[in-house]
Amino acid sequence: MGTGQDIIIKKGYHKTMNETDELIEKIHLYPGVLDSHTHLILLQTKNLEWERLLRACISSGLEVAMDIGTNTDTFCTRLDMCSKFPQVVMTDGLSVSKSALEDADIKRRLDDLEKQVSENISDPKLVGIGEIGLDNHILYGGIEKQKKLFAAQMEIARQYDLPVVIHTREADSDTYDILSSFKLSRGGIIHCFSSNYEWAKKYMDLGFYISFSGNITYKRSDSIVETAAKIPATAILAETDAPFLTPQKVRKYPNFSGFMGYTYDFIAQTRGCTAEDLIPQIRENFRTLTGF
Repeated sequence: MGTGQDIIIKKGYHKTMNETDELIEKIHLYPGVLDSHTHLILLQTKNLEWERLLRACISSGLEVAMDIGTNTDTFCTRLDMCSKFPQVVMTDGLSVSKSALEDADIKRRLDDLEKQVSENISDPKLVGIGEIGLDNHILYGGIEKQKKLFAAQMEIARQYDLPVVIHTREADSDTYDILSSFKLSRGGIIHCFSSNYEWAKKYMDLGFYISFSGNITYKRSDSIVETAAKIPATAILAETDAPFLTPQKVRKYPNFSGFMGYTYDFIAQTRGCTAEDLIPQIRENFRTLTGF
């Protein structure tokens, strides 16, 4: 990098010393847009200037971003990062991938999670538990270990009356069963929705919002598009899952909150309205769920 040599990371995109500037130039946002699921620390690990990116997004209209936890070991670092921006809130949790760890390590991290939540429950930055859930596409640790980790974190969410952010991939039936068994009073978010309208209705009946990411803009996403068109606006949220799932029009770049406008545009198109029509309702949905 010091020599100015490019490193190719995706076809058509060169990671250079000016990559952050390039992303800032590509920002597509509207005033009042929010990003209900981003991973700021992963932007940092990709050597992107996450603070500059976030400041540019806020200047361009981003009103709220929620930074999502996947590993309790990074909680303090993430809290420091989020504390720099009044527009950013966060969750804490262990992602399904942690099911592949040894049992003793999982227990230690669950103990850390309970301690972190108990010590920070009065901090307005902490608004939920997640991302947590199940993944039958990549069977981290096996489905039974995944269920055990999922249920343990659902219990923490119930104990502290926090909403949850759910990762579910090819696992709707098991995910629904666990969510149904806990019946959290504050519900949560089905993040990066990738199922169909029938499952969306079941999740909404449990008090969950359906969040759409850049994958809605990809080919072979008909069931996601149908769901976005049919569910009530009062159940919709939108996200990046940055730095993943970049919208199709800018897919050669790493994802970040500055690309949220493309997802809003696509959801609006499926519903026969404009992005500006969606913005106030999505903002109200997020406020209703998190209090922020």
